[in-house]
Amino acid sequence: MPDPSPNPPSTRPPAPGPPPALGRVALLTGGLLLVVAGVAVLAWALASAAGLVGGGGDDPTMADTPATAGPGGAAAPTTASAAPGTGARTVAYRLEPAGGRPVTVRLEVAADPAARARGLMGRTEVPDGTGMVFLYPGDVAEAYWMKDTLVPLSIAFVAADGRVVSVAEMTPCQADPCPSYPPAGSYRYAVELAAGAFDAAGVGEGDKVVPEDPAALPEPI
Repeated sequence: MPDPSPNPPSTRPPAPGPPPALGRVALLTGGLLLVVAGVAVLAWALASAAGLVGGGGDDPTMADTPATAGPGGAAAPTTASAAPGTGARTVAYRLEPAGGRPVTVRLEVAADPAARARGLMGRTEVPDGTGMVFLYPGDVAEAYWMKDTLVPLSIAFVAADGRVVSVAEMTPCQADPCPSYPPAGSYRYAVELAAGAFDAAGVGEGDKVVPEDPAALPEPI
């Protein structure tokens, strides 16, 4: 049966709560942790924006490099250049027939005794518009020959003022004695081109064969 007596008052003491001081410390610690986390996130975001950490897609191997000069970035050409296939220095000369149209050719330069003696020996071809100029330090009257020269050539003996003294056609020679081709008078330089080139340009005795830029010529010895 139910207990007919009235409910006695509870004698259990209330559950103890945290001391006031410890509660305040916990709240401060939690707030500090939140601040530190926020600062860390902000620092990471700033570093990412500056490219100091990964994730931005930047590849250090793709850094800009100086552009290499192509043909459009080459230095301005001068009147001296290299002969194709030989590496020899060349200069531009003009063939100037009296009353005719000038023709420009590019000539290798022989300005010392060894180069003059070697000339175009052993060449299997002398392309149109190319050849060799033989420079001397003073007027000479020496003849030319074609010993060990493999292709026919045309030669013009030219005075210091550019006037052609004489022109000759020369044929290859392998066996001694090889014929010589003397000039009609003294000259300062000689120009060799492919056979028939002077005749084709209309250049003969009294016409001009002159350098386009005399300053580009070496001092002969």
